[in-house]
Amino acid sequence: MTRHAWLATALVLAACSSTSPSAPAGAAASATPVVDAIAPDRSETGPEQLVPRPPTRPPEPPIAARYSAALVADHCVDRDLPAPPVVDPVLAVLDRSYALPAGDIPPDLVLASAAGLEGASGTKLVREIVVDDLAAMRSAWLAAGLTIDLESAYRSYEGQGVTFDTWEARIGYEAALLRSARPGHSEHQLGTAIDVTSPGWSGRFGDWAVESAEGAWMAANAWQYGFVMSYPADGLEATCYGYEPWHYRWIGREAAAEHRSSGLPLRRFLERYVGT
Repeated sequence: MTRHAWLATALVLAACSSTSPSAPAGAAASATPVVDAIAPDRSETGPEQLVPRPPTRPPEPPIAARYSAALVADHCVDRDLPAPPVVDPVLAVLDRSYALPAGDIPPDLVLASAAGLEGASGTKLVREIVVDDLAAMRSAWLAAGLTIDLESAYRSYEGQGVTFDTWEARIGYEAALLRSARPGHSEHQLGTAIDVTSPGWSGRFGDWAVESAEGAWMAANAWQYGFVMSYPADGLEATCYGYEPWHYRWIGREAAAEHRSSGLPLRRFLERYVGT
């Protein structure tokens, strides 16, 4: 092959193996396109989006719970922190760390006789907001042939001090901390907590919910009237107090139903309502 023939052949081969940057779009269209099976980098709204989108979740119903204020993790430590703000005072968190001030007195205290309770039970004080549900609960336990008495209801800061001192003298300070609240820390100061008992049962070391028909009725039915057992048998870690099957706190029927569904001790349940 002559030198000139060799150069002509090389030029033809080079032209066939290269692509001109100015080639028309139609020339490339004849080639088979390569398309990714999944294109995560494309717009979700683009026509070529191949990744299926999850179904849209319906909007969740509004709830009163706020979860907006952090609470101390070690709430079983005895101190006197101001009770955190809540969306409603009946949902206040009180424990061995959080307390009400001495001058905190409910403005609507009335005699429990307003709920139909008689004798010594009728002389106890409760908040007026509790009366209708307390009256309905009383009617229900009477219809069941049961007699339930109020042993205690509202207790002032000073009154709680007397109660705690009595327990301390009886069983010692450390044991008293598990059986009774220090002044300011008691739910009784809210005016929405009651201690209940029945004829023939006495003492504060037995299991009223098991040892009496009245206690069993309260454990099974009180929630329907807005009353919740604050210190259940398995709740020491969450409540920081011992088992009190006689102590019930009114939080309203709706909240009591939610509490029952949650399966949480009352102290843990009330955490969700902290905040303003």
